[in-house]
Amino acid sequence: MARIGLQGMKFYAFHGYYDFERRIGNEFIIDVMVDIPMQNSPEEKISNTYNYEEIHSIVKIYMGKRYLLLETLAHDIAKDVKNSHEEITKVHIKIQKLNPPLGGKTRAAVVEISF
Repeated sequence: MARIGLQGMKFYAFHGYYDFERRIGNEFIIDVMVDIPMQNSPEEKISNTYNYEEIHSIVKIYMGKRYLLLETLAHDIAKDVKNSHEEITKVHIKIQKLNPPLGGKTRAAVVEISF
């Protein structure tokens, strides 16, 4: 089994429960990892693995939309990533909303799911 992914993808997006969050936006950091079966001695062909460029493309699409809940956003990204390659057995995603508007200093609100 191999775990392949991207960490620290940074986007400015317009997700949030409150209207002002969807209006002014915020910075988000996304990590996505996928588990796939791996041969003992894989040939050096992209077709024998998972091209993580697909992860970035999928995440970019969803970050361009507007979601009320990070949980729903994470679920939709994970589902699409998993469906992008039949060999994927598991997807793990972590979304951080930096400096959430809580009236106090907080580095990030975080949602993590495995699908």
